[in-house]
Amino acid sequence: MAEDDKNGQPDDNKDHRNTMRKYWVGKLKRRLTRHRTAVRTLIVTTTLAAVIVAVYAAIRPALTMVVKLARGPATVFSLVKNPEGVLRSTRSRTNIVLLGMGGVDHKGAELTDSIIVVSVDLASTDSLVLSIPRDIWINSLKTKINATYYYGEQRQEGGGLVLAKAAVEEIIGQPVHYAVSIDFDGFKHAIDLVGGIKINVPETFDDYKYPIPGMEDAEPEELRYEHLRFDSGSQNMSGERALKYVRSRNAKGPQGTDFARAQRQQQVLAAFKNKLLSLETILSPTKIKELVQTYTGSVRTDLGEAEYVSLAKLAIQPRRENLRYGILKEQDQETGEEGLLVNPPPAEYDGQWVLIGRGGSWDEVHSYVDSLFYENMTSNAN
Repeated sequence: MAEDDKNGQPDDNKDHRNTMRKYWVGKLKRRLTRHRTAVRTLIVTTTLAAVIVAVYAAIRPALTMVVKLARGPATVFSLVKNPEGVLRSTRSRTNIVLLGMGGVDHKGAELTDSIIVVSVDLASTDSLVLSIPRDIWINSLKTKINATYYYGEQRQEGGGLVLAKAAVEEIIGQPVHYAVSIDFDGFKHAIDLVGGIKINVPETFDDYKYPIPGMEDAEPEELRYEHLRFDSGSQNMSGERALKYVRSRNAKGPQGTDFARAQRQQQVLAAFKNKLLSLETILSPTKIKELVQTYTGSVRTDLGEAEYVSLAKLAIQPRRENLRYGILKEQDQETGEEGLLVNPPPAEYDGQWVLIGRGGSWDEVHSYVDSLFYENMTSNAN
């Protein structure tokens, strides 16, 4: 029966509309049933398109930042060009020295507290990390290697990287193509930006003489130092904690040696690299922007834009070989195990505690480094 209108009369028009609505709905259902496969395909395609658009929208700011970093056609081209055509190299290896230093708010601001050589084979992407003790004596310059950056900067701006590279080349007998320096504040901030790093501390150690910045001349002397303790096992470290972990020099036992310190530096470097290249970091436009700002304010380098883009490209490629490590170490006083470095009488070096090559030359160190750099090449040739 038709419903009444406002005047109490049957509403034939409304009844007709209901009938036609039912007719078209039924007709549409019949057509959808006959073309169910096509409809499902349309739904899946639309959903995938929406997901792609959403992902692109999420990473677009990061891509934009990368493009802004690549300020020119040459750098953009390096994203697709073979790194061997962009990076300087010798026998297919590009060697970079990383220098860690205190910065403006620390005593000895331009003394390099950490010196690490990273060597990458451009063909196989085999990578080597080699730690250089900061107390090595550079006879040609009459100073320790950790002061070469400072003296280079005294000569001219930018000379620190040049002189530091020359000193490292003298020690390892290999060309150093690039140098990168970063201060402590930049180091800490970069680690905090990626959410900290996970480190497996091999054994518990205490350092009762870790220097407190700004307290170098405090009296009594005990006020100058902080007590550090690191318990063995896996733990998450902030930038501040990681810096103390790699800088600690006065622990009792094996963890107080330069050898252990170099191992800790390599641990932190590898952990930071993994966190930096994680999806959590790469897909975060905010983190990328802040990391770039940290890089700009705390890092000095002679890498050009096209060159560091090529290095980034190498870093994200799957490795056919594991990351390898090497350390120049002195004789172990507890075990008597010989090392490549020796500690001569301080009186011969202006009263300073220094390290030199065994036998008074760098020949054995050169042979050791050469075997590290090219051992895979030799084994592959066989």
